[in-house]
Amino acid sequence: MRISLALWMLALTAVSFAATPKLKIELAHKGPCEQETELQLGRLSSEYDLSKFTITREIRIERCAMAHSKPVLTMNCRFLQNDDLALSQYVHEQGHWVLGRREGEMRSLYEDLTRSFPAIPTEYPKGGFGERDSYFHLAVILLEWQGMEELVGEKRALAEMKWKQGDHYTELYRTVMENREAMEKILRNHDIHW
Repeated sequence: MRISLALWMLALTAVSFAATPKLKIELAHKGPCEQETELQLGRLSSEYDLSKFTITREIRIERCAMAHSKPVLTMNCRFLQNDDLALSQYVHEQGHWVLGRREGEMRSLYEDLTRSFPAIPTEYPKGGFGERDSYFHLAVILLEWQGMEELVGEKRALAEMKWKQGDHYTELYRTVMENREAMEKILRNHDIHW
């Protein structure tokens, strides 16, 4: 009885500590919202095991910037009041780095996406920032959805996707949500995954 209780407690302890790699966080202006976002990201990286979803460890937090992945993954202060949306911003931008690991696949991935989803919007806010950016965002959005499901569960991940569908990249989020199986097949064919 004592041994099984000790093993159970050891297992519980191991599960409660996330194994997220140490992030190197830079604050652009060192203002209050950037500091709060840094604390939020630190808390989330302790609460969730982000190791699978961390391709780059260099993170910049810039209060009014549009979140972007390169050259340095940059987050903003937009989602201080919503941990799921803040986490999804992190996962989304890391998703761009996943595509970067598969540079040799990008041309054929682009061809498959344009063939499968012709004439998607390519201008913000319905689309991305140009044709290639919009099509590659389809893959990033699917990676984001898959990652968020793994982190917070299907229900919360779907709520996050629906919120974003009404906010930005609106037609891209809609396209991915309505064509998940086809999108998953395309990414599998190109060995693109977390």
